[in-house]
Amino acid sequence: MQLKILRDGNRITYILARDGESIPLVSVGDGEIKVLKGRITSPEIALLLASALKHAVSMMSNILLTEEEWRELERFWAKEYDAIWRNTSK
Repeated sequence: MQLKILRDGNRITYILARDGESIPLVSVGDGEIKVLKGRITSPEIALLLASALKHAVSMMSNILLTEEEWRELERFWAKEYDAIWRNTSK
């Protein structure tokens, strides 16, 4: 499984490449991010999508988040995920 970046003019598309198939995940251009993969079927795909979104945000914005700001967002989502997981696994 590999994440590839395809540039077409001012649009960038993040593609999951695995087992001979190419699955578009995210596209960024013209000031917007489009999530192309509507259904996530594995943690690996979710992590690649998160990585693509992180990169897409930094590509479309002149204001980059610092590493500490990214870590804070990651902590927030990890806490949210953990709270949901504990509530649904009971």
